[in-house]
Amino acid sequence: MKSQPYYVVRNSKIHGKGVFAKRPIRKGTKVIEYTGPIVSIEEADAIGTTTVAGHTHTMLFTIDDEHVIDGNAGGNAKYINHSCDPNCEAIQYDDDTIFIESLKSIPKGQEITYDYHLEVPGKITDKVKKEYACFCGSPKCRGTQIAASILEKQAKKDEKKKAKKEKKEAKKAKGNKKNKNGKPDSDVKVKKDKKDKKKNKKKKAKP
Repeated sequence: MKSQPYYVVRNSKIHGKGVFAKRPIRKGTKVIEYTGPIVSIEEADAIGTTTVAGHTHTMLFTIDDEHVIDGNAGGNAKYINHSCDPNCEAIQYDDDTIFIESLKSIPKGQEITYDYHLEVPGKITDKVKKEYACFCGSPKCRGTQIAASILEKQAKKDEKKKAKKEKKEAKKAKGNKKNKNGKPDSDVKVKKDKKDKKKNKKKKAKP
């Protein structure tokens, strides 16, 4: 006798369609395979993402640096929504198959979710975060589907840039304070003019 599937597809409060437990699911269960034709990175770029009402959604699942599963032409796993506090995870096996497996016991009727860990190129601005917004509603929600590791890297870059800017402004403010304490403006202007002449000299020396 063929066993019944663990899931059913229906409308979701998170986003669009979702996948829900049709019966209780034990921890460590292979709930569903993420299927679809395997395409190249170039083909995946051409397929791109779908944007509805300012929200970007992707059904492309990266296997490695050169290959991607196009879930658009695959099974129902493409409807599984992202959550920052998921009850499932995506596991890739040696034969490049990807299964959505339960991290914990899932009661009947609960929506099946996993963390997309989205990798987005370029600088992660507030606009980009909003573009890939998360609506999971979890207390642990980070507000976006973008991978936490990428957000941490961007935060470190932003902090470093901020510290550098503050240091530069503090140095400038210190210089202005010295000028107010007795150094004539003409002296400052002469020094600046000399510096500009040196710059011009260097520019002329370039072929």
